[in-house]
Amino acid sequence: MPITKCPSRALKGLSFEISDLILIQDRAQANDLRMVVKLDHSSDLEEYEELLVFYVGTSPRSQWMMWRNASAVLLRSSHGRNRRYRSAAQAIEALVRKEGLTLTDIKATHWPSF
Repeated sequence: MPITKCPSRALKGLSFEISDLILIQDRAQANDLRMVVKLDHSSDLEEYEELLVFYVGTSPRSQWMMWRNASAVLLRSSHGRNRRYRSAAQAIEALVRKEGLTLTDIKATHWPSF
């Protein structure tokens, strides 16, 4: 039986440097964020991009996405607003410091009595 090779698509987009990924992961964990690395969807017309998705605590809903292009690192909140940064370090610092983490999965165990 002959072996046929499936044509594989080469990734065309940009990915983060390993050192940037380590920095981003460390800062995310220190701030109770879970980082997941994904490949953005692609078609024959679009490029693949490495996409970092951040979740607050154990929440199943993503709060932020981060990716890069040739000139900037972009950060998008779940509200759809993009911000551009010169480096991954600036983007993650903005995410944990300026954006202000809003915990949305807190449930009260009891109500205070007065």
